[in-house]
Amino acid sequence: MNFNLSRNQFFLLLFIVQTGSSFFSFPAPLINAGGRDSWLIFLIAGAFHYMLLLLYEKNYPYFIIGRFVGWLYKGYWLFVSIVYLAYVDYTLAVWGFPETPQIIVIGVLVSVSLYANLSRAETVINLSVILIPLILLFLVFLQFAWKDLVWTNLFPIGESTGAEWVKGFLKAQTAFIGIEMYLFFRKYIDSKQKIKGRPLFIYQLVWLIFFWFSVVLAQLYFTLPGLKRIPEPLLFLLKAQEVTFAERLDLFFLYIWTVWTIVTVTLFSFAALYVHRIHANEHHKRDTIIWHVLLVLLPLLFLPKAAIEKLNDVIIYVYLAFGILIPFIVIIANRRKRK
Repeated sequence: MNFNLSRNQFFLLLFIVQTGSSFFSFPAPLINAGGRDSWLIFLIAGAFHYMLLLLYEKNYPYFIIGRFVGWLYKGYWLFVSIVYLAYVDYTLAVWGFPETPQIIVIGVLVSVSLYANLSRAETVINLSVILIPLILLFLVFLQFAWKDLVWTNLFPIGESTGAEWVKGFLKAQTAFIGIEMYLFFRKYIDSKQKIKGRPLFIYQLVWLIFFWFSVVLAQLYFTLPGLKRIPEPLLFLLKAQEVTFAERLDLFFLYIWTVWTIVTVTLFSFAALYVHRIHANEHHKRDTIIWHVLLVLLPLLFLPKAAIEKLNDVIIYVYLAFGILIPFIVIIANRRKRK
């Protein structure tokens, strides 16, 4: 698989896989775990995120994986895709398509990824561009809630206990999922395009503000007890807004979230198939089809609400292994080999 990335394509790809399906559901688990200081907890987590990016930028040439680690990452991205598909399908069933068979909904979502991954690599890479105006539109419409925000909800500072800080910091790792893509695709950027320094800091700033804004907005609009009963606070917030041009804003943005998830799953599938083709030179089309059949069938096993909640808890620990632990082991091992 031969392709090149511009600096903007690289950062857009990274941003989409990191925001993906987690953005809409991200604030509630973090705030429920971290309490009133959650907006501060995420700022600390954001500093840790930037440290990871700096470490990845310095050491990405040493991230060279073998067949076994490649299979581990394929399994990891399959798991992440299953979690995202199961969650968005459950949400669509509750908010948008309660009568539609779930296998049909998942099949439609996965078919886009199948088509894109059977095409050229550029098709997948450029698919992220369609989300730029949709994301901007989403952020604009969130401003309708401005008049209903209660600014005192953020204070007093320091109410969260030490245990809540730890739990909140752990929940904040959900926003990190996908950061490992940095190590896999950094080498495909033209060497003439600078990444270290200002470009990397700007990406970090955009990522931080994007997620931090969602946390602060949820805390300003809802009370802490209220958030315990609302798993998707941003969708509920949009549903509560009355506008003249749409009956329900939440359904409109639920479709944006669906497109967002489709593109995210497509990118994770692209990464998995890219790693697969490093060590497998034949049957690319067959393997792509098998991968997407698994994406249709496996989420059906986890559609009950209890199963989805369990997956959302487990995915954080799986990320810690594949986003931090394994990369560090691989990098340290390869650095020693070169000495």
